[in-house]
Amino acid sequence: MRELYIEMYPKLYQYARVKLGDRQLAQELAQDVFVLAQEKIDSLRQSPNPKGWLIKAAGYAVLHAQRTKKLLESRLLPLDESLAAAPTEPEEYGLRELMSREDWRLLSSVYLEGRSIKETAELCGLSLEACRKRLFRIKRRLRKKLGEDLSIGKGGEGHDR
Repeated sequence: MRELYIEMYPKLYQYARVKLGDRQLAQELAQDVFVLAQEKIDSLRQSPNPKGWLIKAAGYAVLHAQRTKKLLESRLLPLDESLAAAPTEPEEYGLRELMSREDWRLLSSVYLEGRSIKETAELCGLSLEACRKRLFRIKRRLRKKLGEDLSIGKGGEGHDR
């Protein structure tokens, strides 16, 4: 796994950076792919092409990141100019209620306030790895919750994605 990480991390990072246009998010995404690979180590080992497995996982992760970013932006943007002029907190747009206070603090520190994951970890008294893992889990829970919310408006049909 170590050799695969050393060889593939730069490629996955570069791919994500080009697709997402964000170095920090690309770094996080590349790390998340290897976290997933570790969680699904049996699947990775059984694959006839482990490098391809990682690239495919990175492709899916990029798609999820793009979708999540669009959902976050759409929920955080005011609907009209009068709302933009009013002094409001981002949490008033509905995203805050979907998570705990601590999760909101971590997510907003990185994605709304523009801090690095390292700065956020130090601010919250976490190790860098613990902060990364928490952000990964927060995003996964958020994707699940937003996906459930979005599927409600599809005529009661199941998740046919």
